[in-house]
Amino acid sequence: MHILIASPSQLRACQSFQQGIALIQVLLLSAILAMMALHFTLSSRQQVNIATDLQNKIDAEVQMRTLESKVLFALLTLPRSELEQDEQQSNVIGRNWNFFGKPFKAANNATVSFQDINGLLSVYGTAYSKPLERLLLQFGQSSQQAKIILSNLHHWQGLTRESFNRAENQQVRGDYLANVAELKLIAGIDDILYEKLAPVVTTLQNVLFNPMTAPLPVLEVLMPADIAQEVERLRQEGQLTKQRFTELTQIVEDDTITFAPGRRQFINMNVLVGHSIVTRRMVVYIRPENQIPLVWFQ
Repeated sequence: MHILIASPSQLRACQSFQQGIALIQVLLLSAILAMMALHFTLSSRQQVNIATDLQNKIDAEVQMRTLESKVLFALLTLPRSELEQDEQQSNVIGRNWNFFGKPFKAANNATVSFQDINGLLSVYGTAYSKPLERLLLQFGQSSQQAKIILSNLHHWQGLTRESFNRAENQQVRGDYLANVAELKLIAGIDDILYEKLAPVVTTLQNVLFNPMTAPLPVLEVLMPADIAQEVERLRQEGQLTKQRFTELTQIVEDDTITFAPGRRQFINMNVLVGHSIVTRRMVVYIRPENQIPLVWFQ
């Protein structure tokens, strides 16, 4: 049996090697613990952010319901005439509202806009075919393209038997459009044209037209562009009156033209809480004297 005796230098080298291994183990363990701590910290922050976002969404939805109630109450109870502004001033909605689609603040984190349906061009039937054709020309369509689109629109509603540009066996509604999005199904209306048309037309029937609440593209169809721009400027500054409008445009109220905001309104409401936003859009028919004072169209 042979016994090996290490020299002092060999013992010191072995001891240093073992200490090096121990140090590496300690460093690896420290790195693992640090990574675990970082993971727990990030997970905790993520969970807190998720909880905060969920709470913000709930708060925004609750505030939206409150805002909707205030908006509808204001529309049902306040006069909309420019001659009765004193009563409007007592209500935050009535104090700031307009009916030509300009957003206004209803609270620090909430905006509302009203668009009078009577100010939009109706694609219902054929009553507004002429201004619709001029609108299509203004949006870059040729005269022939405009006529084709109108023909297809009428055919879709079952108003004519023929279409200039109809694919074989193409199915059509055969009735009036259910909503504005249905315009995408009309041959000749692509996505670009639809984005221009959607904010300025309605599928509801308009017996009366209100040029004072019409969007700018519609105004430019009805009158020279410089006058339309002046009307828009006065409107944005809150200085447009019925008298001033008539002086500028020579348009007066009659059996088909009205200057009073109508009972049908397109309402757009937005509430922001943190990074969460709730949006609600609706078309309502307001008739406070009726047993059913509110009717939702869309």
